[in-house]
Amino acid sequence: MIRLFTNTFNQTIFGLILFTVLIRSFGYFTPYVNTTQTVGISYLSYFFNILNSTPNKSFILSSLMVLLSALALNNVCIKHELVFIPSFLPAYFYVLLNSLFPDQFYAGPTVFVNLFIILSIDALLNLYRSERPTNAIFLASVLAGVSALLNISYLAFFIFVIIGLNVFRPFNFRENIAALIGFLIPIYMGTVINYLINNTFLPGHIFFPDYGNINMQGWAVQSALPAVFVVGIFAILRMYKNYFRNTTKSKRAIQMLMILSVISLALVVTGKQNPRQEFTFLSIPLSIYFAFYFSNYTFSWQKEVINLILLITILFFQYRVYLGL
Repeated sequence: MIRLFTNTFNQTIFGLILFTVLIRSFGYFTPYVNTTQTVGISYLSYFFNILNSTPNKSFILSSLMVLLSALALNNVCIKHELVFIPSFLPAYFYVLLNSLFPDQFYAGPTVFVNLFIILSIDALLNLYRSERPTNAIFLASVLAGVSALLNISYLAFFIFVIIGLNVFRPFNFRENIAALIGFLIPIYMGTVINYLINNTFLPGHIFFPDYGNINMQGWAVQSALPAVFVVGIFAILRMYKNYFRNTTKSKRAIQMLMILSVISLALVVTGKQNPRQEFTFLSIPLSIYFAFYFSNYTFSWQKEVINLILLITILFFQYRVYLGL
């Protein structure tokens, strides 16, 4: 499996599509019905209700978004040389990590926000030695604003944008103010539209973030996550072992990914929404870590076996309900 995706051939995309269908087919046999109120703005709730009006529609749309986001992430990794061997491994692992739970087959705000984060990462990486950073700053901050509009807890991603801006650019007060304005534009537009429709600026239900309230996630132990995080530890260690051999841009990108990992983990353990859905935020940095770890110029049986064990573990926890476990 690793060998199949360790290339950049266009026909490999068809293999990725087939893999997406197979690894996410569990969502077709066991449809997921969302019970968590994800959006407090009425017209956005109506929008997501339409997208998820039937379990099959939810499954198909979420799978398409995951595939699109995987290809976008893969393009970012190749374009900015985040992985030392260009391949489809980032896309492969992104699809894999977004197929762990039935909750991830729901076409909710998280799958859209994840695509916004990937596009923000691309914009932030474009800031390195850029002579005209305005467009990239505006795009990254606006996408963070749209994310916060979908769920106020996701305003944490604006912190990620600000840190990323100052990692790739010398501190500039005007650029930071421009980022703040870009972040506020979609929120302002959202409140105006909400007022025109509901005669009130604020939505009916606001889940104010409480990042200090840690919720113990016992479900994580009874899933494939322990295996995922064990491999993740090895992947992170390998990436940081080669840290000082990288270019300056790559070093700063690694720092930014670690910041994203911390923010995403904080949202999973403190968020007021569905933590299984919000795990998708961690799939971005983990996919890059995994791709870096499994990249190899020569065929490696050891890595094929590790990947096979990981794949079997994920399939086991997907279908264990049919095994009566």
